Amino acid sequence: MVGEFPGFRPGLPNNGIMASQVIVPHRPGPLVDVPEDDGPAAGEPASRLIGTPEAVLAVGGGILLVAVLLTGLPGWLTVIAVACLALGLALPAHAALLTALRRRAERRRREALGHGTVLDVSDSSVRRLVAAYGRLGRTPGAGMGRDAAHLALAEVAGLLAGRPPRGEERDYVIARAEAVSALADRLAEGPVMPVELAGADSLARIKALLAEN
Repeated sequence: MVGEFPGFRPGLPNNGIMASQVIVPHRPGPLVDVPEDDGPAAGEPASRLIGTPEAVLAVGGGILLVAVLLTGLPGWLTVIAVACLALGLALPAHAALLTALRRRAERRRREALGHGTVLDVSDSSVRRLVAAYGRLGRTPGAGMGRDAAHLALAEVAGLLAGRPPRGEERDYVIARAEAVSALADRLAEGPVMPVELAGADSLARIKALLAEN
């Protein structure tokens, strides 16, 4: 459920800055930032856990340490043995940790994406729609108005498929942004009376709500 993402303000990440993409949930609720897809950063070790140099250092250090302990070799060789072991195991351990963290991040990203549809908010028309939906989300008793606004977001997200609007698509988005904004203005004055809206698209539903109230 979208409620599993606490402390989120609709359409805004926790630092108050509009994200480049959000997730429109399948049911009315707060929008959620799309988790970043973190690939390997520059300077990170390769995905392999252990290679020939690491193996030579680790095995050589282990053999030397056993030899010092069992054959009475000089004690200072213990320092060299431990250093070789550390060098041989450090990089594989670091790579293993990074791999585990990346897999966890990928799993969280997949889970987040499963909660809804990705909406790109880089265009001003989409941001206006998101902002109006956020206003409704903070309005007590929004009820059917919130549902109609969510449908407008879902329609836009389905049309754009995670990219900014192009050409006449902007008119499609602007029409819904203006309708949801008008509905948010009306609901700020108080609840609206419910009307029969089954089967209608978001613009028809919002028009009906405004006309009957």
